Amino acid sequence: MARPITINLLEQIENEFGRPKLVIAGTKITVHEIAEMVGHGGATIEWILENFNLTRAQIHAALAYYYEHQTQIDDEIAATNADVRRRATDAQSHLAEMRARAKPK
Repeated sequence: MARPITINLLEQIENEFGRPKLVIAGTKITVHEIAEMVGHGGATIEWILENFNLTRAQIHAALAYYYEHQTQIDDEIAATNADVRRRATDAQSHLAEMRARAKPK
């Protein structure tokens, strides 16, 4: 009878806000970051190997998880990116208001 084999290359930790995030075990590099680099940023596995202290197996484990949960992770990445853009726009507006108030009349 076949038994599933567990490969412990990923682990769930809490981010700075107490929310769970999936990272490559022993690192702070998230599955989302690997997915963005490869799936959205055009990075190659070789580039990641050269620029991060990861093994090919770690990268493939992160990508396997990403492809297994791609819709959910892509939605989370899109929501995060939209939030970052919204915050940047809010910050620019606030800065413009502060500059307008600081101008001598």
